[in-house]
Amino acid sequence: MAYLLTSAVHGADFIAEVERYVAKYISLKDPARPEPERFPVIIHGTGGTTAQALELVERAGARGAVLVGFGEHNSFASALHAKAELEAAGRTAVVYHCPTYAECGPALAKAARVSAAASSLIGAKAVLIGSKTKQADLVSERFGWSVEVVPLADFESTVANSEPDSEALSLFGDERVAKVASALRRLAAGSHLVAIQCFPFLMKAGYTPCPALALLNARGLTAACEGDLSAGFAMLLLRRLAGGSSWIANVVESRGEMATFAHCTVSLDLVERWWSMPHFESGLPYGIAGELRRGVYTAVSISPRFEKAAVGRVYVERSGNYLQSACRTQATVRFGRPVRLEEEAPANHHVFAPGDVAAEAAAVLKLLSFSTVIY
Repeated sequence: MAYLLTSAVHGADFIAEVERYVAKYISLKDPARPEPERFPVIIHGTGGTTAQALELVERAGARGAVLVGFGEHNSFASALHAKAELEAAGRTAVVYHCPTYAECGPALAKAARVSAAASSLIGAKAVLIGSKTKQADLVSERFGWSVEVVPLADFESTVANSEPDSEALSLFGDERVAKVASALRRLAAGSHLVAIQCFPFLMKAGYTPCPALALLNARGLTAACEGDLSAGFAMLLLRRLAGGSSWIANVVESRGEMATFAHCTVSLDLVERWWSMPHFESGLPYGIAGELRRGVYTAVSISPRFEKAAVGRVYVERSGNYLQSACRTQATVRFGRPVRLEEEAPANHHVFAPGDVAAEAAAVLKLLSFSTVIY
């Protein structure tokens, strides 16, 4: 949904042409009656629409806006003016530009995706298994998240009282893992994200939740390791933009354009094949080793305090289990430029999703007030 703003001085015939074209690509709402919005899409159909845009954002109670302008009738000029005024007022904005309105279909589609993705990250619901963290407080304060903390003892009780997940039991052959999958699924019901503090659990239980996370992410549940809500935030962002699951990974090494990442779990739908191994650090059952499909991925990393981010388009050159001194699923990727992760990375955890949505991810992060590095 979007709002088309026009000024009558530019002529009824031109305005009607623009409206007919735009309506083919995006549903339009009445700008005289704006609905509550977080990041509305505002299309500047003509010049002379900056004041309308500012009033619409104010009346909608929006945090910012996604603006679209084209190179006719001072449309782009109004979009840029609106962006400057919104930013001066402490709101955020991104602008999409088309040479002519008749070439604006792809830009309108991007604008809608970015608006929807940014909006979805406000007021999300998460379950954190373990103990409350500073991250939980910050994501609630900055983005209005509701974070339900489930103490580890309560999770253990839920596991004990759960029926084994039949698919997990068939895949992994361990009833304990199958019961963890059931418990995670039950606790995550109605939430957008579940994150588990893995190490306290595995050290007490004597086995890891890694296989259960691998299966549940492949099923469409967004499940983050190590209780990392900032990585979970990136996973939700990428699921919305790329349309599927993603892989959390630790940085192993970085050499110019090349870097290697690894983790002991991976969503099963992302790999060509996978197998179980002893978990890397603990030696306990189980870590999941897998071979990510070669190709283009989008990488996102978000700082623990939700202030900084990095986004990049990368190419997975190699994946599998070829390093003895790293977590079980490993991938060597090529960035688009030499990257000094020791200086540029906002966090250890990086999240990878197949496909190139890097530009859209960067736009979402701008709307959400992140200071973002482009790898």
